[in-house]
Amino acid sequence: MKPETESRLKKIKRISNISRAICKVLFALAICLSLLGLIAMIAGRGTLAFADARIPLEPLALPSRLMLAVTFALSMAIMVKGLYHLHRLFGNYGRGDIFTAESAAQIRQLGITALLWAGATFLWTSAAAAISLAQSHSSNINVHFDGNCLVIGPVIVVISWFMEMAAEMREENELTV
Repeated sequence: MKPETESRLKKIKRISNISRAICKVLFALAICLSLLGLIAMIAGRGTLAFADARIPLEPLALPSRLMLAVTFALSMAIMVKGLYHLHRLFGNYGRGDIFTAESAAQIRQLGITALLWAGATFLWTSAAAAISLAQSHSSNINVHFDGNCLVIGPVIVVISWFMEMAAEMREENELTV
């Protein structure tokens, strides 16, 4: 391996290991914030703010708070899923496994996570709008749908497919030499 290439690989490994550690911290933080948020929603304490809606939790009935808690838990689970796949991807890169089928699979999972995030955003804003509508008895409903994730998700999945094919071609070439 050329000295320049070896130097670049060391840099990739170092940055990947740092990024992996950041993912671990964010993973733990997301879980802690999720638990605190769920407890606050079920207990009916505080105000829920999402997009343009601010919903005080105290006046909500338990079924409404539970609906918000389930939607919140789903959203946080999708975020944790994304962090998990990033952690795995950076782990692969930290070992020098860059163009491999496993790395492509993690990238594909990130694309799927983006699609799930679009769905969760729609669900979350729909729930918040329904509760806001029920509280104020107005007809003004603002539901947000994350169109960016609907475009980015499939593009990432296609890129991962190309990466997986490239990894298979590389392995095939290594076997024929």
